Amino acid sequence: MIAKRTLGCCYIAALLVSPAALANDAGSWLQRMSEAGSQVSYKGAFVYERSGSFSTHQVWHQTANNVVTERLLQADGEPHEWVRRDGHVQCASSYSAGPIWDASSQPAQDPELLEQWYSLELLGTTRVAGRAATVVAIIPRDEYRYAYELYLDSDTGLLLKSLVINERATLLERFQFTDLSYKDIPDSSVAPGSGCLQVDVTLKSQENSNGESWEPGWLPPGFTGGEQDVRAFSVDEEPVSSRVYTDGMARFTVFVEPLGEERLADDLRAQLGPTVAVSRKLKAKDGAFLATVVGEIPPAAAERIAASFAQPAESVQ
Repeated sequence: MIAKRTLGCCYIAALLVSPAALANDAGSWLQRMSEAGSQVSYKGAFVYERSGSFSTHQVWHQTANNVVTERLLQADGEPHEWVRRDGHVQCASSYSAGPIWDASSQPAQDPELLEQWYSLELLGTTRVAGRAATVVAIIPRDEYRYAYELYLDSDTGLLLKSLVINERATLLERFQFTDLSYKDIPDSSVAPGSGCLQVDVTLKSQENSNGESWEPGWLPPGFTGGEQDVRAFSVDEEPVSSRVYTDGMARFTVFVEPLGEERLADDLRAQLGPTVAVSRKLKAKDGAFLATVVGEIPPAAAERIAASFAQPAESVQ
């Protein structure tokens, strides 16, 4: 399989070049990738694969006045559209259809910090979408993260292809451009269509201040959390608090929402490609809650995070 063969070549190459040199070169490529997503405008088409399912998409990526705006259209199957601004979804064709891929959301990697949790190595060069590409391997040092192969445009550093691979060398996800052209993108190309619905409303009130107490008791080493966000699909619905955690490469989100008696159900455990979802019912003096861990981490890590919500809440029996 591709993943096994390429990662195997990586170890052979490491015997010929010093590990420090490989890591330094790979780190500089990761920095270029982070910069390219916010500096380069382009139009393209890509294929996305996970769990044996394929879909094709068109994308318009505009960078202007330090703002990144991106519009995606699904080109096969059910028609779907998404518009994002600086990584935040502005509208979607369906509330139930989340964005398939967000190349612009790749976190800004600090190679020195990343090397605490991953081995960074160069695999060589190839071609993707007719462009020369440099391949970087990101190999985890523990069982709490996946391995990645990133194919970066040798001229711009833009991510052209990405593979996510588990500990058994099984391919979990593939993103790959099939066509790409660098060009200025007019505002009309990233304007949402008539069927693109506003996704959610950000609630400014601090009524859900007890969300600060809903922190997991355990995190995989190296993961840190950002600011808490409180959102609702409409002003009539209960708000959901969320916090994103990342190690500089992988990331997951913890959602906490009020849970009425009529919604009590079994805990959720599901996986699609590299994305896992694990929920745990909790209760406190002010009612029942549902904590859900969603992200691109191994299932065992997500299970342990969800199980760590012991204080101040207790699991619902």
